[in-house]
Amino acid sequence: MHGFTKSQAAGFFMTGALVGATIALLYAPKTGAQTRKNIRKFSEKTVNRLDDLQEDIRDQVSDWVEDVGTAVKDSLDAGRKFSTQGYEHVMDVFDNAKKVVEGGKAKIGKMIQTA
Repeated sequence: MHGFTKSQAAGFFMTGALVGATIALLYAPKTGAQTRKNIRKFSEKTVNRLDDLQEDIRDQVSDWVEDVGTAVKDSLDAGRKFSTQGYEHVMDVFDNAKKVVEGGKAKIGKMIQTA
């Protein structure tokens, strides 16, 4: 079963079991009433197993959706944090540039006054 998921393997198993049991029941030397009873029992067991398989699949999908949701939320949170840090960095650069310009104006003003 290499390469198949647990759900796929279970589906293949159930299909094989259903085909095998149907063939065995059809060729078994039993009365019609007994054969119908055996088919009914087998059908009930198969339906119960399929219900269990569907529940397992629903649980796996639910877990997957939860995992994806968590990953998206974490990515958004990280993006917001990066965005906030990036904004603060850009504002710091502008503040420094403003200080340099103001310092340059002050120096030019002093040069003009002393000249």
